[in-house]
Amino acid sequence: MIRLMSVVLSLSTLLLQPVQAGPMAACDNVIRSGSETWAYKNCLPAAEDGTPKAQVVVGMALMTGVGVLKNPELAVVWFRRAADQNYPAGLYQLGLAKIAGMGIAQDESAGMALIQKAATAGDPEAKGFLTELGMPQEPEKPQRKRIKNDCVGVGCGRPLDPFSR
Repeated sequence: MIRLMSVVLSLSTLLLQPVQAGPMAACDNVIRSGSETWAYKNCLPAAEDGTPKAQVVVGMALMTGVGVLKNPELAVVWFRRAADQNYPAGLYQLGLAKIAGMGIAQDESAGMALIQKAATAGDPEAKGFLTELGMPQEPEKPQRKRIKNDCVGVGCGRPLDPFSR
């Protein structure tokens, strides 16, 4: 049940992505309709064309077995294709697969590095995942020392004309 909710949340995040024409149009229509059972069939052509959003959808269908036979190893192939394009959702899903050892050798540190990269790239699920773990998403930036300026008036006691010294 939790995995199904994760799939639904992942698909809802993908809804926020811009709609594209061509093979991706059919994929976007299925995602917007909420019909996970048709996602694999309708998104596969766009995934094969190299669209990372569709690659993640196809990977999620294969990972969960919704609308297609479950095949975690093949799911990881699709997640990796999206991740290789630095697509945040692809990085996140590949990271989760590595942490869980689903369809790929388990490697928690490599998985966390991918999730951190996805969060840095703006993936909301990756950010939420790291927040739940209590991990900072971005390194803290050093605060600049503010210089107090008591000067209020125009020119602050200095001549306005830089040549009149």
